[in-house]
Amino acid sequence: MPELAVIIPAYNSSKTISAILARLAAVSAALPETAVLLVDDGSSDGVGAAALSAAEKLGLCLEVLSHEKNRGYGAAQKTGFTRALKLGCRAAVLLHSDGQYAPEELPSMIKPLLDGTADVCAGSRLLSGRARAEGMPLARYLANRWITALENAAFGLDFAEYHSGYMAYSSSALRAIKFDTLTDKFHFDGEMLLCAGKLRLRVAQRPVAAHYGPESSSLAPVPYLAEIAGVLLRYLRRGYFFQR
Repeated sequence: MPELAVIIPAYNSSKTISAILARLAAVSAALPETAVLLVDDGSSDGVGAAALSAAEKLGLCLEVLSHEKNRGYGAAQKTGFTRALKLGCRAAVLLHSDGQYAPEELPSMIKPLLDGTADVCAGSRLLSGRARAEGMPLARYLANRWITALENAAFGLDFAEYHSGYMAYSSSALRAIKFDTLTDKFHFDGEMLLCAGKLRLRVAQRPVAAHYGPESSSLAPVPYLAEIAGVLLRYLRRGYFFQR
């Protein structure tokens, strides 16, 4: 039975997936028994087949979970988490398929979960103070700082950021958070962190680097900001029960 699930949401990322899996395989000796769950979110470029081929060569245990049509970043995570719980994994960690977050940081991301000192580990690009030097665009950096301050004030929490995609959860945290009721879109990570905070789960925060290459996913700012505004309004109206 695998102890850890590495969940990789993938949408038309066949150009980058082999390199990501190779980097994951290189650190696999520092990880417990691991199931790699690639969630193909309605891709049209054969990313699932590319991942299976690469995993076989690398000796990785990889399963492809497929959506017939594109359902969204949050929906892909829900599929992965549901499968991880069914497999009996103690922890699940998210890894992006575009190379924005480093597989080499997986051991430090899961350590507080496996040693029992945290229920959730949130990787933050802002904690190190090197976000700009590592290539985060100025507009994204300023927006992240401002929106995070607004969210902390509204939610009564104190997190370094709500907009990182490098997140890890214990199985008990996944069972406590009603993740299937959260958004299917890009602010899923922020909603998960909000729920963890309001449930008073133990949240560890770790500085992580991010790479912004040509294949890195980008968000349309207006829809993303509208989604965040919707979360804020629902929470202010209904408290933690905004998710029901």
